[in-house]
This record gives sequence, C-alpha cells and structure tokens, in this order.
Amino acid sequence: MTTIYDVAKAAGVTAATVSYVLSGRGSISQATREKVLKCAHELGYRPNLLARSLTKQQTRTIGLVIPHIINPFYAGIAETVERNAYTRGFRTVITNTYEDEHLGQELLEDLAARRVDGIIALPGGLSLAAIQSMLKSGLPVICCLWEEEGQNIPSGVGLDFKRGGQLVARHLLELGHRRLSIIVDTRPDGSLDHHLRFSGFTETLQDAGCPLEPQFIAHGDSSLESGEAAAHQLLTQPERPTALFATNDLMAMGAINAAWKLGLRVPHDLSVVGFDNIALSPFMAPPLTTVNVDRDRLVTLALNLLLGRIEGKQLETPPLLLPEMVIRSSTAAPASERGPASP
Repeated sequence: MTTIYDVAKAAGVTAATVSYVLSGRGSISQATREKVLKCAHELGYRPNLLARSLTKQQTRTIGLVIPHIINPFYAGIAETVERNAYTRGFRTVITNTYEDEHLGQELLEDLAARRVDGIIALPGGLSLAAIQSMLKSGLPVICCLWEEEGQNIPSGVGLDFKRGGQLVARHLLELGHRRLSIIVDTRPDGSLDHHLRFSGFTETLQDAGCPLEPQFIAHGDSSLESGEAAAHQLLTQPERPTALFATNDLMAMGAINAAWKLGLRVPHDLSVVGFDNIALSPFMAPPLTTVNVDRDRLVTLALNLLLGRIEGKQLETPPLLLPEMVIRSSTAAPASERGPASP
C-alpha cells in the first residue's frame, strides 16, 4: 500500500509537505501542490481515514435519521443533505427508523458507536428522550421539522406548520368552498402526527364561520394507500365535500386516485391540496396544488448548525421557515359557482 512517505519521495518533498497539500493546510506554492497531487494520483495513494480520525478526533461523517426513504419527501431531504455535506467535506450515513422508536434509539446508538461527528434527526420513530440522551453524551444533534408544540425540543430547524394549514384553508375559502374536508396523518394511538397543520386549517375555517364538520375528518399514515382509503370514505358520504386537504402530498395523490375511481373530476368535482411539494407534485394529472417546504434552505440551515456545533460553536437557532402555497391545477372554484365542465 502506498504511503505518504512514498508520495514525498516521488515528489522530492517532505512528508509534512505532502500532509499539508492533501489536507489543504499550510502555505505551499502552486507548483509544489500540483507536483504532490500528480505523484499521489500516479502512485494510487489513498489517505488512511481511520488514522486521520484518531489523530483529529473526527471522522468527517454525519448521520441522518429519517422515517422512510421510500417517501419522496424524505428521499429528497436525504439527497440534499448528502450532496451539501459532501461539498463541505463530510460523508453522510443515512438510516431509516420505519417509525419504530425502539429501532430509532438503536440507530442513534449505532451512529454514535460509529463515531459520526454529529446527527441530523427528523421526526418519526425518534423519542425526545433518545435525542436528549445523545446530547448528554456530547454528540451534536440537530432536530429538523419536528411538529411538536409545548415540548422541550432540542434546537434545530423548524417550519411554521400551523401557517401552512392556514394558507390552505384561506386558499380554498377564497375559491368559494364551504364543504371542506381533511385527511390528517395520525399515530396508532390516535394522536395527530400533523396536528399543527390540522389546527391551522381548522382554526382558520372556524374563524371564517365555516367550521370543519366531524364527518369530514379522515385519518391516514402519510402513504398513498391510506390517502386513497380515507378519500373514498369522505367521498362516498351522502353529502360529499367539494374540497379536500391532505396533510402530505402522497395522501393527496391517493385522494386524487380515489376520486378518479369514483368518477369524480379534479378539480371540477373536487379540489385537492397537499403539503410538502415533492418532486412528483407538478407531474400529477392534474398538477397538485400544495404547500412548499424549502428543502435547500432547510438543509443549509441544518448543516450550518450541525457543523458549527461540531466545531464547538454555539450558533443561534434560526427562526421558523415560512411555508408557501404553490397553486397548480388541482384546485378551482366549486362546480356550482363555475358552471359545467368542458367535455
């Protein structure tokens, strides 16, 4: 195996100079730098990452804990974290909790045992107690997109989920809808996983004198299948809603499929809104109206916080990110206010 001393001998410099060139440190002339890099390439030199981590007490790796990479929203987050971390000299270890808190705790402990320098943690299969345990051990953890209220959540990057629900309600009310419905992500114990989106939506309707009727509330688990099943329940009632808000895009897509199977046209017979603005949303038929989460901004802020903590800096927690409506073709005024649809 080629060593740093072999590269130094071939380049006619000291091992210390090679170390400076490969680490990007020191004041080395451009000519010497190019010569060292050329020799390292020709000799097939690969740095000993284990030795480097023992010397610097860093592995230049971070952990990312997400619920399900099969969900396009989390897949997009993972891709963005990995790409941005790489440009900053870090590799990313991606793990899935599958919304199992026992597994989530094991994954956190495993990442710590693998000596990652820090962790970005998204909710779903992670308890606050497990996060606090990691923090007490000295491992930096940044929480992202935790939809909790009134709990002692460690610092991180959040989104104003309640505002997102408010934006959806206002959009549908402005179109003239009065029979509105919702499919909300719900945990097995019956508590609402997306409760801030739900409260923002329902409180805005209440304030507008159009309270959400109990029969127009259905539950899902953020999957396509649950969205389709919940929408079928809502749309087969004697008096069906004219608009439907699903608290994530996958459930909204499932709802559109349920409407199609029932012979209903979106948006003529039913307006549908999602939440997340995943990459598939504009390619739906019709393109999905949704709430955008600025993934690039989210990841940039999370990495800034995490890498700052790794370096021992105490950076301030940024304010909540503000969601924005993305209005596409899946929403329109109720049919009663627009006249007949085009054939």
